[in-house]
Amino acid sequence: MWEDAMWLGVPAGELKKCNILEGDLTGRFAYYRYDVKLEEKAELIIDITANSRYRLWVNGNPVLSGPCKGDLYRHYYETVNISEYLKVGENVLAVQVLYCDPYTAVRQTDERASIFGVLTPGGGHRLAIEGDILNIKKEIIETVTTGKATWKVYLDGSFYLKSNNITENLGAVCEELDFGKVPGKWKLSEYNIDEWSMPSMLDTVKNNKFFESVGIMQRFRIKERPIPLMYENDSHFAEEVGTTQILRSNILQNKVIKVYAGETREVLLDAGTEVNGYPRFQFNGGSGGKVNITYFEKFVNKTKKIKKTDAENGKIIGLTDKIILDGENIFYEPFWYRTFRYIYIQIEAEDEDVTVYVPEYRQTGYPLRTESYVRSSEKWVEEVWEICVRTLENCMMETYMDCPYYEQMQFPMDTRLQALFNYSVSKDVRLARKALEDFHCSMTPEGLIHGKYPSAYGQIISTFSLHYIYMLKEYYNQTGDIDVIKKYLPDVDMILGYYDRKIGKDGLVGRLGYWEFVDWQKAWEKTRGTPAALAKGPSAIINLMYGYALWCAVYLCKEVGRAGVSEEYEERRNNILANVQKLCWDEERGLYREGPNFIQYSQHAQAWAVLNEMGTPEVRKLIMQRAMDEKDIIPCSFSTSYEWFRAMEKVGLYAATKTNMKRWAKLPEQGNTTCPEEPDESRSECHAWSALPIYELIRCVAGIQPGQPGWESARIWPHLEYLSDLEGKAVTPAGIISFYYKKEQDCWRYHIELPKDMKGIFIDDKGTTHELDGRSVYEFI
Repeated sequence: MWEDAMWLGVPAGELKKCNILEGDLTGRFAYYRYDVKLEEKAELIIDITANSRYRLWVNGNPVLSGPCKGDLYRHYYETVNISEYLKVGENVLAVQVLYCDPYTAVRQTDERASIFGVLTPGGGHRLAIEGDILNIKKEIIETVTTGKATWKVYLDGSFYLKSNNITENLGAVCEELDFGKVPGKWKLSEYNIDEWSMPSMLDTVKNNKFFESVGIMQRFRIKERPIPLMYENDSHFAEEVGTTQILRSNILQNKVIKVYAGETREVLLDAGTEVNGYPRFQFNGGSGGKVNITYFEKFVNKTKKIKKTDAENGKIIGLTDKIILDGENIFYEPFWYRTFRYIYIQIEAEDEDVTVYVPEYRQTGYPLRTESYVRSSEKWVEEVWEICVRTLENCMMETYMDCPYYEQMQFPMDTRLQALFNYSVSKDVRLARKALEDFHCSMTPEGLIHGKYPSAYGQIISTFSLHYIYMLKEYYNQTGDIDVIKKYLPDVDMILGYYDRKIGKDGLVGRLGYWEFVDWQKAWEKTRGTPAALAKGPSAIINLMYGYALWCAVYLCKEVGRAGVSEEYEERRNNILANVQKLCWDEERGLYREGPNFIQYSQHAQAWAVLNEMGTPEVRKLIMQRAMDEKDIIPCSFSTSYEWFRAMEKVGLYAATKTNMKRWAKLPEQGNTTCPEEPDESRSECHAWSALPIYELIRCVAGIQPGQPGWESARIWPHLEYLSDLEGKAVTPAGIISFYYKKEQDCWRYHIELPKDMKGIFIDDKGTTHELDGRSVYEFI
C-alpha cells in the first residue's frame, strides 16, 4: 500500500511547551490519537509503522507493538486487522511512540542509552498509518491515513526512560512517571484532546517517482514485515508468595486490596514460570501515593546457595518501574514488555487510601507452533523437554535473543543454536531466515559481521562470524533453499578472507582483534571468555573453529557450483589442520594443547579436532575418552556443549553424555522453569543457548535427521543408550515422523511412521541399516 500516507511528526510548539531542546528527545514519548464516530459496524485493516517504536491501542485495548526490528536500510511496517476492536459510536485509535536516538548517549551504559535492539535512522517521533474504514457494503466511510485524517499529537515532557545497572546491556526501559503530569486516560474517548497539537507533515512514506527513478533513497526505506505478528494472550498470576517479611495480601482471591493513608504494603506474585509479557495494573485514589514495581527471575542470596524459589532466604533484585498516583482511577502498562517470573509491588500511600486491583498480564512472543514432542518413562525427559522448549519460546520475539531479561540481543553464536532447536520443533523457519538477513546486513567493510545485530551500539565478536557460516550450512540442510545460500555466500568469502589475513608465519590464525570469545570459563575469567592461549600466541580452538568453517564453505560452494573456490577452501583447511596437528598436538598426553606454546587443555579443542576429523577414528575416540576422564581438562559449558555432544556422537561415545545431560535433569529441583545461562552461578535464568536437549532428544536420541538438504529423505539412527523407552513426534518440512522405541528384555522394538512417500534409512542398535522405501509404517526388532 503506502500510496497516500504522510509521515507525521511532533511540531516545534510541542518542544517549546515542554521546554525541551531538539536533541533531547531520546527516551521520550509522543502520543498520537485519532477519533472517529461510527454509525454502523465497520471494518478496518491498516498498515502501520513508526520511528522508533510504537504501541497501538484501539478503544483502550492493546493491539500490538512494532515496528519489527530493522536497521538503517530496512524500516518495517505491520499490517493488522483491527475491525474487532471497533464499535458503533465513538472510537479512539491511540499510538504511543518512543524515540530512540543512540547518539544521545556518550557510552552505551549511560542513563540515556537507547534500547539496544532498536536501530533507526533518526528523525524524531514519527508515525505513519494507511487504511480506510469500510462499511458492510465495503464502501469507504472514513480514512485513518496519516496526512488525510485529522490526527492529534501530544509530546510528554514529564519523564524519559532510564537505564541502570540492571539494564546496562539492554538500554533505557525503566519508567518513572507521575500520573499528575501524564495524561493517564488519553487512550479513551472520555479524555478530551481539543488542546492537543496538529502534527507536522514531514514527508510521504512512499518515495516520489523522480527520486526513485534517479536512485535517491528516502531516510526510511519501508519494507513489509517478514515475520508474523507477535502473539498477545491474556494471562493471570499463578499464586501469591508470602514470607515472614512480606505477608500475603490475598489479592488473587479477593481481586482487590486497600492500602490506607500513611500505610505501606507489599505484594509478591508468582507467574508460575518465567514469561514475557505486558503487565497491567489498576489503582484508584491515593493522590501522591508511590508505587514501585520490580520484575525479577529468581531470589538471590550472595552468601549461601539457595533454591531460586526461596523467597524467605533470598533477596529481590530486578528491573523496577516507579509511578506516582494522581488520585484517579488509572491503568498502568509499561511500554516495553517485561520478563519475569515474579513481580514485587510496593505501595506507599500518602494522605489518601489507595485501592489496588489484582494485576494481570498479556503474555507475548513469537507465535512458534511447536509440533515435536518426546515422552519416556524416565521422568526427567519430559521435564527437561518442557523447560528447554519454554526457554526457546521466551527467547524468540522479533529476533532470536540471547536472554529476554538482560539483553534481548541477537548474537550469532546464540542464534545459530536457537535456529537448530527451532528446526527440531517447528517447520517455521521465518525467524531464522530473517536472522541470516540481519547478519548479512551487519557486514563490516573489513569482513566481519557484528557480534550482535540489529543493535544501536556496534560490537564485534570476531569468532561469532564463524557461527554465521555454520548457521548458513545448517539452514540449507533444513530447508534445501539454495537461493538463500547463493545470496549470502559472498559473506562467507569476506569472513574467511579476514581470517586468512590473520595467519602468521607459523601458519596459524593469530590474534583476530576485537573480542575473541569462545566460552564463559573460570580458567578464562580474566580474559572474559577468550582462550587464555591467545596471550602467548595462536589458539588451537579458534584455528579448529576456522577449519570447520572452511569445511562448511567447501560444502556450500560445491552445492552452488563453485568448484574452484571449493578446492581453494579445501586447501586452506588442510593447511590449517596440518599446522594445528604439528604445533598443538601433545604426544605424551594424547590431547591437543590450547596453543603451540601454552600448556592448557580443554574439551573444546578436543571436540573441534574430532569434528574436523583429525587423526584416525581410533585416535579420536581416545581423545574424547581422555577429555572426559582427566581432571585438568576445561569442560564445555552449556553454550559450547553442542560441539561436545556432536564429537561424542561421532566417535561412538554418546552413552557417556548421560553425565552432561544430568546437568539439565537437575534444573527442576533447583527451581528452574527455564534453562540458565550457565549450570552454576548464572546471571540470566533464561538463556536459549542452553536449551540443547531439544536438539539432542529429537535429532540424536530419537535419531531423526535429514538425509538430504530440505528433508528429501530422512536418516534415523536412535541413540538410546541411557533410556529404556522413548516415543514422540518429530516435525519436518515434509511432515511428521512418529516414533516409539521400547526395550523388551535384551531387544529393542522400533515403530516408525513416516510422512507419505518419504524415503530414507534406519540404523538400529546393532548398526544394521534398513532402507525406508516410502511406506508409512515400519516395525523393526
